Parts: sequence; C-alpha cells; structure tokens
Amino acid sequence: MSNRSKSPSWILLHGAAVVAVTCSLFSGLRIATLDKPALITIAELLPQGEVHTVHFVSAILLSLAAAGYLISRIPYFRNLPGISTPKPINYHRLVTWGGVSLLITSLLSGWILFNGLGPLPWLRSIHFCSAIGLVFYIFMHGGVYLMQFGLRALPFILKPSLPKRQYLPLVSLSLGTFSLGFLLVGSWYLIHGYSHHPLAVAEISPNTIINIDGMASEPQWQQAQILTLRTDGGANFYKGRSDVQLKALQNGQEIFFHITWQDPNESLAHLPLKKTAEGWEILQSGYKIFDEKRHYEDKFAILLSENCSFAAAGTAHLGQSPLADKPANWHGKGYHYSTSEQVHDLWHWKAVRTNKMHLADDNFIGKPDKVRPGARRYTAGYQQDSKESGAYRMNWKWYSPTTITPKRLPAKTDQLAPYQYSLPHSQSPDWTISWFDYQPYSSSHDQFPLGTLMPSVLYTSNRFEGDRADVRARGIWRDGHWSLELVRKLDTGSSQDIPIVDGICMWVSAFDRAQIAHTRHSRAIQLSFDKTL
Repeated sequence: MSNRSKSPSWILLHGAAVVAVTCSLFSGLRIATLDKPALITIAELLPQGEVHTVHFVSAILLSLAAAGYLISRIPYFRNLPGISTPKPINYHRLVTWGGVSLLITSLLSGWILFNGLGPLPWLRSIHFCSAIGLVFYIFMHGGVYLMQFGLRALPFILKPSLPKRQYLPLVSLSLGTFSLGFLLVGSWYLIHGYSHHPLAVAEISPNTIINIDGMASEPQWQQAQILTLRTDGGANFYKGRSDVQLKALQNGQEIFFHITWQDPNESLAHLPLKKTAEGWEILQSGYKIFDEKRHYEDKFAILLSENCSFAAAGTAHLGQSPLADKPANWHGKGYHYSTSEQVHDLWHWKAVRTNKMHLADDNFIGKPDKVRPGARRYTAGYQQDSKESGAYRMNWKWYSPTTITPKRLPAKTDQLAPYQYSLPHSQSPDWTISWFDYQPYSSSHDQFPLGTLMPSVLYTSNRFEGDRADVRARGIWRDGHWSLELVRKLDTGSSQDIPIVDGICMWVSAFDRAQIAHTRHSRAIQLSFDKTL
C-alpha cells in the first residue's frame, strides 16, 4: 500500500467512485431487465421502485469523482506532498487502468444515451457491456486486495496518515473538488428540470378543418415543425429501435398531433383463437404473464404531465414488487403509478381495439388502485377513464393458458374465411368481430375444422362514450411506417385529464405487436405553443 492510498483526496475520490459505481450497477441492471429477460434470474438482488433517478444521480457522482481525479493529475497537484509519483507497471496498475477505461466508456456512452445522440441500440450495448466489465473489475481489483491483505487492507484505505503540514494544499484540492461537485449537481438539476426535447405547437385558425384520418394531408401539417426522436428498447423492432416524428397544432380549443414511427410490419392479429383437437385455444407466447410479444396488435402511447421528471414523470417503478402492500406483477418488470395526488394523462392508441372506433383509449396514471378480489391482473396506477357506454370484449368466457370456451361463434363458417392467413403478421382488413353478427357459443354449432383461426376482439358497440372517448385518433400503416393523427380538447374539464397548456411535458412509446415491451426515451418532450401559421 502506498501513501497515495492514504491521502484525504484519494479517500474522497475513491469513496465517491465506489458509492457511485455500486449504485449505478445495481440501478442500471434493474433498468436493463426491461429488455434483457435473462437478468430476471438475479432480480432478487436488484433494487425496486423509481430507480431511474438513482441511476442519474449516481452518474453525476461518478462524473464528479472522474473530474476530481483529472484535477489531481494536473502537474501542480501531482507535485504536492503525499501524492505519489508514477509506479512501475504491475498487476494492480493494469487492472486499475482497465477499470478506468471501463468507467470512461460507461460515462461517455451513458451521457450520449441520455441526450439521444448516436445509434441508440449500439450505444446501449456498449453501456451494458461496460457495466458487466465493471463487475469483473471489482473482483479483480478489490477482491485481490482482500485476498492478499485481508481486513488489514481497510486501515490503509480509510485512514489518512499525512503530517499536518501537508494537509493545507490537499484541503484546497478537496474544496475545489467539492465546488466542482456542487456545480455538477446544480447542472444535474438544470438537466432534470429544463433539458427537454422542444415540440413547437403552432396555432391555427379555429375555422381550419383537420380531418383525423391518419393522412395528415392538410397544408397546415406541411408547415408545422418536426421533432424527430430516437426511441429504443422495444420488442420486435429492428434492434429494438423506432424513430418517431411528431408535429403539433392547436386552435385555442383543441390540440392536434401527427405522429409517425418506423414499424416493419402491420400487426393486427390480436390474440387470435385457434381450433384444436382439445378445443379452442388462445395463440400466445407470453400473455399468461401479461408480456405478449408475438400475437398482439401494434400500439402507441402518449403520456402527458405537468411533471417533467425522468422515468415518465416519475411514474415508472421497476421490479416485481415495488409496492410492498400490493400484489406483485406477473412479468417482473414493474408498475406505473404516481406517488402523489398528481394525475398523469395517458392516451393509448391500439391498432385493432380502438382504431376502428377512430379513438385512442383515454387512460390516466394516478395513485395505486385498490386491490379488486377476483381480478387476474393488478395495474397499480394505470387506470382507464370512466365511460358511459361502449366497449370491446375478449371472445372467451374465462381465460386459460390451455383451452378456452368462446363467448360467441359465427353463424356461418365462411365468416371466418378472411382470417385464415399466416401469423403473426396477418394484415386482414379487420381483426374485430361484431357481437351482434355472431351467436352465443354452443357445442352443436362448433363444427369448425381444426386449425381454424378466429378473431378474439368482440365489439359490443361502435365506440366508447364518456371520458374514455375524449381522444379521437386514426392510424394507417404504409411502407414500413405508421401515421397517426390525434385530437383532444385543450381542457376537457375532467378530473381524469390534465389541461394541455404551454410547457406541458410528454413521453411517447411505440409497440410492435407487444403488450408492454415498448420503446422509450430518457428526456421529456416539452410543448411550446408557437406563433400562428
């Protein structure tokens, strides 16, 4: 052990780095479980809840430690008493420089990811691999010291042993490092509060007609500013990535959005039913744990909030049991809920279940809901707005991962002819069936041949009525892209919606035939009401 390991500056920087790396590793691995299912096997060792902020704060602390180390390498400080001169290359120095390289790689890739720059999937892989490398570095560095010296190594690490006359310059160094730290922490708060993707919302005349048809053919859309956003981490997309383009207009009463995103296939076969020798079954790969990634519809979600914090306004709480007094989730990924009385608006467009209604499902995220006896799925704060009438239902009496009994069957076998296509990318015109065009299930009518496919979405009426129908929407798929238009009143007057004003923040997520495995982005989008077109 050298004098360097006993200097106050070394203890300060080393301690900060140890704390930061530990917090970053555990919080980062929890975040990585969202798109790396293999990590679920170590989920019990990882923190739960709102871990994104922990990850960002630890990144700031690690950046502070790195900056302090760079200061200590300035020639003036290198010649101070108590700071060692370069040593010959040995095992520990090689391992240390390997660890430094991994830390630099982790920091650079993390900040580039945070700012949405560069090829996100590639950078995310580098960021993850550098984190795994740090795990090995900890064992190769600290583990070897403990094996070599045992607990006798701790006094050398934690106890300074410099003469008093040598403390003054090092105190200056420490004060300078802490000053830089306050600067970085202050910068983090600025990033946290003000670093957003700006989306200009142009004002149009109230007399302007915008048809919600998914085409965006009106000249006002051609003049609106475009925000291009890189999102990644979603299932089935190419390398998990889909670039999203957003435009926005408002006429003083309503706000309009036109959103396009990359999706190689139009996926409309939503949990189809298949006739087997044992009966009807639901085609699924993960629906029994609410994480279907194969037989599902395309979707798009928009979250709006007065809160612009990380992790979707602080509503993303990861882990199987982030709420100790509530049921655990089946898939182990987490829940969305608010920790305050604040309501966050959530619009959920679904290519099969709501697109035919020309609606997006108007939902919200609030405080964790009460547990409802008999319900198979607990959704915490993710809840639906109230409705007066209208709905869709799934065409089975009781869910089972094996065989089910349909609620209704077509009166004629040829009614199912359009659905006999290859899956999962079936592009039949309409994968919904009318409740009134089918008849109640009976075994005597169930004479369909084995292998017959049948839609599972039953429409009981044309559309929702009430708060749940506040967002009109229509999407069309063409040439590898979805084009979606949405409109809602700026202020619906509902307690389950938030008024949309200048400065409101939003997040967007694309789903490629996936139930919950959507793309995401770190920084919020902030609406900026702009000049008249």
